[in-house]
Amino acid sequence: MAKRGGNGRTPELTARAVVIGVVCALALAVGSWAIDTYGGQGILPDWADLYDFFEIDSDSQPAQAPQDGEATVTFWDVGQGDSVLISSGGSYCLIDAGTQQSADTLVDDLWASGIQKLDLVVMTHPHADHIGGMEDVLENFEVGTLLLPDLSVADTDSGLLSRVLQAAEDTGTPCVQAEEGWQQTIGEGTLTVLYAGLIPEDKEDVDLNNISLCVRYELGKFSYLCTGDAEEDAEEELVLTAGLELPSTLFKAGHHGSNTSNTQTLLSAVRPKLAVVSCGLDNDYGHPHQEVLDRFAQNGVEVWRTDEQGTVTVTGKADGSWEVSASGAETAEPLAPAA
Repeated sequence: MAKRGGNGRTPELTARAVVIGVVCALALAVGSWAIDTYGGQGILPDWADLYDFFEIDSDSQPAQAPQDGEATVTFWDVGQGDSVLISSGGSYCLIDAGTQQSADTLVDDLWASGIQKLDLVVMTHPHADHIGGMEDVLENFEVGTLLLPDLSVADTDSGLLSRVLQAAEDTGTPCVQAEEGWQQTIGEGTLTVLYAGLIPEDKEDVDLNNISLCVRYELGKFSYLCTGDAEEDAEEELVLTAGLELPSTLFKAGHHGSNTSNTQTLLSAVRPKLAVVSCGLDNDYGHPHQEVLDRFAQNGVEVWRTDEQGTVTVTGKADGSWEVSASGAETAEPLAPAA
């Protein structure tokens, strides 16, 4: 039983009564002052008025964090594949590494960008169009961390994935299996794993697209969301898991613009201002699918495409503004998808 004071009240109740009393007194004081000041006109005082009333120096109040800094998100033209570089403040994060056919070009482009070290390399999932150049990247650059999806459902003993993991071991690259909430600072922003992939109970029946890591990079009011090749089921789980964290300025179209991804449910949660589709010219899959382009148009999303415009570079600033450029000489404007 709680110990009572001489007046029969618990200390907790007494303290609560004191707090309520103080709040009421302050409310009455402010209300009376507001009536005297504004003559009962229904005008509420602002913070500056309250600082003056309580004789608080407004200059001593904590100011909002300055919206400084910028980040560049580069969507390399790697054909029918994905490779995205985030750079900020001399730090670099590479998400996926394109196809084997584009590996030499990717390495050359990274070198040409003056990069010697990649602070983070992210493997969204182990399909060849996403990890085709990863072995070459590991062998040509110092990599701080290789972030991996759950590979318990993948064949790690042979093929391209095996060579990537072996290259990581040979180069002494630290490997981390992603978990939701994992973060790393990249320059002046932060990359966060929002969703670590959809792993079915029956691991014999797995779609490797759906184990894709979904990551978001944020710098001030600018943000970028990458969902790899996550398809509809995984997108639904992503929204359930991280719905409030999804709104993003920039979105990489899921699964190269496939109609198996990019659902209205996801777009309603993300509300992107612009999207970049990474795909190969005249690819066999018909990416990006027209219904996805239509959906982007209906949601007011500006669209850029590596197959038609080459490497696309988005420079985002902490104040929320951005600029876009493309390596295609005659395609420096966003493509307007059919409505």
